[in-house]
Amino acid sequence: MKKIIFAFALLLASASLTLAQHVKKTSSIKEEEVPVAVRNAFQEDFGKIPEDGSWTVAFYVSTEGNRTTAKPVTYTFAKRNKSEKIEVRYTPEGKLESAKGLEKVNTNT
Repeated sequence: MKKIIFAFALLLASASLTLAQHVKKTSSIKEEEVPVAVRNAFQEDFGKIPEDGSWTVAFYVSTEGNRTTAKPVTYTFAKRNKSEKIEVRYTPEGKLESAKGLEKVNTNT
């Protein structure tokens, strides 16, 4: 009987730890949903944002009790076709993390 109670308590403790973990997700968003700091940084670094690309946001979702929060980690602009493969990644504050397929216009930073 003690083994069953101990096993149940251990299972309950591990389940509560699993529920409290952060889950990383990615979602497509419209350009209007991208923070102004990120859009301004893109325009300063590379000029005008190409119209036929797409934006995605990577974020962590955490649940604590009844409260669920999402914290953005990166914003990525991507454009892929036969002639171009562009991928530019920024932090939510507008700091450039990586860039492929575009040349920086502003080389002062």
